[in-house]
Order: sequence, then C-alpha cells, then structure tokens
Amino acid sequence: MREETALELAVGLLQLPSRARALRDAPLPRDVDALLDIVADERHARADAARVTGLSEHTVGEAASFYIEQILLHPDADCYRALGASSDATFEQLRRNMALLLRWLHPDLESNSARTIYVGRVTEAWNNIKTAERRLAYDRALKTAAASKSAHRAPAGGSSRAGDKRKSHVPSGAPRPLGRRPADAWSSRSSSRRRGRWWRILARLLGQRRH
Repeated sequence: MREETALELAVGLLQLPSRARALRDAPLPRDVDALLDIVADERHARADAARVTGLSEHTVGEAASFYIEQILLHPDADCYRALGASSDATFEQLRRNMALLLRWLHPDLESNSARTIYVGRVTEAWNNIKTAERRLAYDRALKTAAASKSAHRAPAGGSSRAGDKRKSHVPSGAPRPLGRRPADAWSSRSSSRRRGRWWRILARLLGQRRH
C-alpha cells in the first residue's frame, strides 16, 4: 500500500478534522517539510502543490497550515515534531524548518492573528535543541519520560493506581510539553510592535543581524 504524502494527509485532515487524534500518534510523513515550504511559499511551493492536487492555492495553503497547527504544534508535541522533523534530523534541517515556520508566522504575511500564539512554541522548540549540549540533554529527558510512561502503564487485564487516576508520572528533568500561550500575548500589541519583536526574535535565533 502506497504511503500517503504529507500534502495528501494535510488535505485529508482539512476535509476530516477528526483524523487529528490518529495523526498525532503516528510518525510524521517523510516529506513533511513540503508543508513548511507551502506555508512559507518557498520556491513557489504553493503554486506547485495546487497544480499537483488540482486545488486552489488558498486551499492547499489552508490544508498545510491546519496540519502544522494540529499535528506539529499541538501542545503535547515534542520539540522535534514542533519543528517538523524527526529526532535524527541535522541541525541544518532543524534550523531551516524553524526559519520557514517563523516566515509563515511573520505579521506581514500572516493575517490570522490567532496563529501568533505559535511563535512561542516554535522558538521554545528551537531553543531547547539548538546546540549539541542542549540537544543531548533534551534527548536524554525524552528517553527518561518515555521509559517512565511505559513503566507506569497499567498491566494487561488489570489497572494500577496510576492508571486509575489517569495520571502519568513525569520524572525530574523530563521535557514538558510546549503548552499553550495566551492568545493575546502577541495579538494585543500593535502591528508595528509585533513586527519589531518578530525581527528581534528571528535575529537572536539565527545569530544574525537584520540588514
């Protein structure tokens, strides 16, 4: 059976949002970066996707955006997933994906002010794994959290106290979910102030000055 492409999954999710739960538990498609190209309109990716699917550019853009919001930037997503990558991605891939996501969220390009809450999630994800030292510590914490979750799972045919309470133990130092940001964290600011702050964030993350 042929594996669905990221674009096919995104269009399917837009048409049937109830698929979100299953997609959040599934590995990311290998070509998920194609969706980042679409939302940032990298190399005319949106027009190319519209031509392939027979859908309008607006529809493919909305499909890609909706998939990123629901699957990549879900509050429980880890930092790799939030950046549209797997844990074996190179720093160059992670950095590129971060830049594309921030381009998508740029106040000059993104008219949907509700999406500005995702800026914090993208920047937090990048900051957690942007150096070899931070990435190693984060990876270790991910493994610890996964092992703890497995150990506290209720045994087959029975239930544990932890299972009855429907709470999972989070070990010390485990990476917390990216979580939600208050919706007015950015939207309450004037457009000019948002632009200024966005450029400062991007310059700091990329280690460059805006020219």
